[in-house]
Amino acid sequence: MNKIWLVIQREYVIRVRNKTFLLTTFLTPLLFAALFIIPIVLMVSSTSNKIVEVIDEGSLFENKLKGKNQFIAKKNKMSGEEIVFEKSKFKTLAEAKKAFKESKKYALLYIPKLDIEKPTGVQIFAEKGLSVEVESQITQIVENTIEEAKIVKFGIDKQMLDKVKTDLNVETLKMTGEQSNSALLYGVGFGGGIIIYMAVFIYGAIVMRGVVEEKSSKIIEVIISSVRPFQLMMGKILGIALVGLTQFALWILLTIVIVTVVTPFLGADKMAEQQMKQSTEMMSEKQAQEVDKKTKKAMSGIANITKDLPITKIIVSFVLYFIGGYLMYSALFAAVASSVDTEVEAQQFTTPISMPLIISFVMGQFILREPDGAIAFWLSMFPLTSPVVMMMRLPFDVPLWQLGLSIALLFLGFVGSVWLASRIYRVGILTHGEKITYKKLYQWLFLKI
Repeated sequence: MNKIWLVIQREYVIRVRNKTFLLTTFLTPLLFAALFIIPIVLMVSSTSNKIVEVIDEGSLFENKLKGKNQFIAKKNKMSGEEIVFEKSKFKTLAEAKKAFKESKKYALLYIPKLDIEKPTGVQIFAEKGLSVEVESQITQIVENTIEEAKIVKFGIDKQMLDKVKTDLNVETLKMTGEQSNSALLYGVGFGGGIIIYMAVFIYGAIVMRGVVEEKSSKIIEVIISSVRPFQLMMGKILGIALVGLTQFALWILLTIVIVTVVTPFLGADKMAEQQMKQSTEMMSEKQAQEVDKKTKKAMSGIANITKDLPITKIIVSFVLYFIGGYLMYSALFAAVASSVDTEVEAQQFTTPISMPLIISFVMGQFILREPDGAIAFWLSMFPLTSPVVMMMRLPFDVPLWQLGLSIALLFLGFVGSVWLASRIYRVGILTHGEKITYKKLYQWLFLKI
């Protein structure tokens, strides 16, 4: 045991001092934080107004135009950016298009004389293409204006129409009365599954690469003069496992610190409030009030659901499944790596070993649709697929007996894989230049040394 601990220390110290480890450990949180911060920076720094020139042959916007034949459809109160509709001084579309490039306007909106019952022919022109957001906003403004014209034409009482509209909020509840949100549970389950999937592959590949490098450099022959092959294999696997856990912990901690420190200076809370204001500016006052009420109710529901999520169970299970899945697959990867001389050869043998993990990821969408189904149950019990599948099922209140059985089977699978791997490792680590086949690997399992 003391020798295994020495190998663990060696693997851990060498890898945490490696430049690649240091770069990935400290740069990855910056990347995660940037994904959150960059949109805020772009929004805050955006100050240019977007002027949309309008050719309105049917005078659809006539009642909206104010001074300078303009009306503001949307204003970003935080950055000062405006989307302004401006009546064109040209009478025809051809004239407006000809002069558009020199006008430096953002877009040209053409509205022909419309049959408001079947409106067609509305076009938007832009020099470099529109953003999806702005195109959607322009379309929504035209649609709202046409709807207003229909209400007037058909003599519909707008107040009566508002009363007819029904706001039905259906709550999804568990039998215990607690709220449930399938989308949130789906996201948490998928996120947990994909993190385990990537972690097992990444750190398993590190083990495989390390074994191949040591074997090809002949360092291994010196090392095994002091330790048994089994002790070397276990020390290497456990040492890299500690490296992985250290890296995960630092990623989480550093990302939280960076986001917490930077976002107050960027006005993230103001941006969230502004996005809500922007989405309601084109609605009537009553519609805006309804949206605000729905949003507050939804946010309250999400807060309650998040509070009721088995966070502790998910975190503890994640650690156990990461350790169990990593140890099992790393043992198999180490066995394969010990039997070959190059990484290219190792890839040929690791593909069949990796297939259960790949299948569990591919089956993820079906598992998340029916987390209590027979397929999900059996895949979460099979050691080679349980790390990914059970993480996907966990947010959906998996019974404790299933979770306990799955973890027990996973670690039994690890013990079995270590036994198999050690039988191959003890022979393969000193084998050079031989053509390795599955038949030869099978023979090594029962070879007496």
